[in-house]
Amino acid sequence: MTHFDMRKIGCIACAAIFTTSFASAAVIDDMDSADHFHSPFGAAAVTADTSGNVAFSKSAGENQDSGIIWSDLGGAKIDLAKSLVTITAYEPADNDYINVNAIYFDNAGAYIGQTLVLTDTNQETPISFDVNAVAVPAGAESFVLQIRILPFGAADASYTFDQIKAEAIPEPASLALLGLGGLMLLRRKRN
Repeated sequence: MTHFDMRKIGCIACAAIFTTSFASAAVIDDMDSADHFHSPFGAAAVTADTSGNVAFSKSAGENQDSGIIWSDLGGAKIDLAKSLVTITAYEPADNDYINVNAIYFDNAGAYIGQTLVLTDTNQETPISFDVNAVAVPAGAESFVLQIRILPFGAADASYTFDQIKAEAIPEPASLALLGLGGLMLLRRKRN
C-alpha cells in the first residue's frame, strides 16, 4: 500500500470512531451544582460545595429509608445506550454507605421496573457498573439512578461525590477501528 492509502485508512478509522463517540455523548455531572439530583425522600438532601463536590446526607430518621434520584439535567431520563456508570466518591463520612437502583422507563417515559445495580459500598475510588448487566425489564429504553444513603439504622449519614457519569460502552467494531487506525499511523511513521 502507498503512504496515501495508509493515511486514508487511518483517517477513515478515526472518523468512524469520532462519529460513534459523538453520537453517544456521555452524561457527565462534575458536581459544580446539585442540578442532576431531585426527588429526595426520607430526610435525604444534597448540598454542593465550592470545591466541585456534592454531599449526599440524611439529617434525621433512624431506620428510615432515605435516598435521592440522579438523572440528566432537569430530571431528564438517560438513554439506556449510555449504560456504563462511573461514580467517583470523594469522602464517605464515618464509613457511611450508598447503594444504587436503576429505575427503567419505556420509550414513552412510563415506569416499567427497577433493579439493584450497586450493592452497599463505601468505596472511595471510582466505582463502575453497567445498568444493562442486570435483569433489565423488557422494553426498557431509558433509566435514572436512585441512590440510597446507608446505614439504614443510623439517625444520620453522609456521602460525598466528586463526579458521576453515564456513557456508552464502546462497541467491538469501534475498538477494532481504533486499533486499525493506530496501526496505520504507526506504520506510516516507520516508512
